[in-house]
Amino acid sequence: MKEGRKKQLFYSHKEITMIKQRNSPLSIFKLNLPISLLITFLLTFLVVGLDARFAIYGDTRSNPKIHQQIVQQIVFRKPEAVFHTGDLNSSGKTQKEYDNFLQIISPISQSARFFPARGNHEKDLTLFLQNFPYLNGSSYYTVFQDGIRFIILDSVLDLSPGSEQFSWLQKQLKEDIPSLLILHHPVFSSGEHNDELGLQFFLPELLQNTSVKAVFSAHDHNYERSEFKGITYIVTGGGGAPLREKVHENPYSLVFVKTHHYLIGEREDKSIIFKVFNLDNELIDSFTINGM
Repeated sequence: MKEGRKKQLFYSHKEITMIKQRNSPLSIFKLNLPISLLITFLLTFLVVGLDARFAIYGDTRSNPKIHQQIVQQIVFRKPEAVFHTGDLNSSGKTQKEYDNFLQIISPISQSARFFPARGNHEKDLTLFLQNFPYLNGSSYYTVFQDGIRFIILDSVLDLSPGSEQFSWLQKQLKEDIPSLLILHHPVFSSGEHNDELGLQFFLPELLQNTSVKAVFSAHDHNYERSEFKGITYIVTGGGGAPLREKVHENPYSLVFVKTHHYLIGEREDKSIIFKVFNLDNELIDSFTINGM
């Protein structure tokens, strides 16, 4: 590894792995070390670059041309990591769908790490995991990128209090590490689906007084930013699926835009500056997450 480059740690709830830098071939090393020791190592030795940059987008589903445009624009902005908020494909039942998806995102894969959340259109969990073997058999997992912990959930699986995934999330939240949460189904949304899983009944309360600063989701095909008790909630479902109008009232909504789009997050000291762009590269929203 070149001097000054950063190691990134990635682990699921089943295994811990180390992923090499984006400019070297992807390789995975299993580590038989306690998670607490690895966390200590990360926080002690990770050097945060001022140019740290990542992208978030989702709901690419059924329009490959739009998806290709978004990929081209994301690659142009040179992120170190890209996160997908789910609904990669129309049904997620055939390998051909994944082959097409992986072909479209290949420019991203050649220059950045790619981490997907599972959406409701990834109906075959086994097929989803087979196409992303570095997830080590788990559709909910944690990624460290530039000193930020990304917690990726599978909202298609049971996430209710008492479930295995909920208990896993509780355990992650005990660690005081600046975090962003990613899952497919939204908590707050003015779109067609609204909060169809009832996440508002338990997730915001769980996140209070933790290190999670923002939640990113999709499912509704629009862009929306909401604020609730100091946490930012983003719906970014404009990756290619058919766009939809505002349907429900959301008292915590600050911005709603019906457009295809993607987000770029960039570190500035202990803050993350987010900019949201449409297909014409026009800025449609920007916001800052502090305490990162």
